Amino acid sequence: MKGAATKEKIIQHSAELFNVYGYHGCSLTHIMDATKLKKGGIYNHFKNKDEIALEAFNYNYKRLLKRFKDRLAEDTTCFQKLNSLIDVFVSIYDDPMVMGGGCPVFNTAMDAANTHPLLKAKAQEGVNGLQCYIEMKLKEGIEAREFVEDINISQMATLFIATLEGALVISRVKDSRESIDIAADYLKNYISEKLLRK
Repeated sequence: MKGAATKEKIIQHSAELFNVYGYHGCSLTHIMDATKLKKGGIYNHFKNKDEIALEAFNYNYKRLLKRFKDRLAEDTTCFQKLNSLIDVFVSIYDDPMVMGGGCPVFNTAMDAANTHPLLKAKAQEGVNGLQCYIEMKLKEGIEAREFVEDINISQMATLFIATLEGALVISRVKDSRESIDIAADYLKNYISEKLLRK
């Protein structure tokens, strides 16, 4: 049991570190300092830094999915689900694990896009999953006559994600939640005014 607990501790601390520093910026020394373990204590559980990074991404991704599922669980309409999705993005900024904001999936996507094919593939799965979910809710909303029919579903889903992710990046750079709050308010208003059937 102690070995499993130690491995989980390494993953949890590494998940935070990789999200803040990126794959290349996070060193073994960072992980050793955070976990209070020596090099051998870490490599007793992992073959290399790549393996730690992949496990850390999986941990962050599962946390994010749980946050989405918990928030969306009681919603019954597509309108409610899209608004809740926005709320989850806003909540990412306040997550102490990511120290002031930043989506783990998109942080990984940017960090690994040209340098780490395995991490890039993992991030791509996460982005594709989010886009598919938004497209599905828009389609279901149209079919249920909740939303207007003339929505370019793929375009709207892309704009939805780009607006929220871009706002998270700006908020993180400025150390201010203002940008993510503005983006969230704008999207919620857009859904109410332009997508929702009157």
